[in-house]
Amino acid sequence: MKIFLYLVIVAFIIFIVERVLRKKLCVQHRSVSDTEGKKLYNWMKLGMLTVFIIGLIPVVSLDEFGELFFWYLFSYLILSNAFDAFMEWKYLERSKQYVITSALWVIGLSTMLVYVFVLQ
Repeated sequence: MKIFLYLVIVAFIIFIVERVLRKKLCVQHRSVSDTEGKKLYNWMKLGMLTVFIIGLIPVVSLDEFGELFFWYLFSYLILSNAFDAFMEWKYLERSKQYVITSALWVIGLSTMLVYVFVLQ
C-alpha cells in the first residue's frame, strides 16, 4: 500500500510540473514521429526494447531477481528517456519540449532513488 501511495504522489507531482513547464515555456506537445526523424526514432526505440527484452532473460533466471530487475529496468528507463530528450532536441527545432522531458526525467530519477535508498 505504501508503494501505491508513493506512486500516486509522484504521478501527481509529475503532472503538475509538466503543466507548469508547458505554460511557462509556451510549448505545445509534439512528437518526434511527426518529423523526418520518425524512422530513426522508431527503429532505435524498437532496438532498445528488443535488447532490453533479450537481456531480461538472464536477469529473470538469477536468484536475486528483485533487486537486479529493478536496476535493469531503471537503466532502461534512463536510456530511453535520454534518447527521447535527444531526439526532441534534434528534430523538434524551435521547441523547448526537450527541457520538459529532461526535467521530468530528473524528477522520475530522483523519486526512484529516494524510494530505493530512503523509503525501502
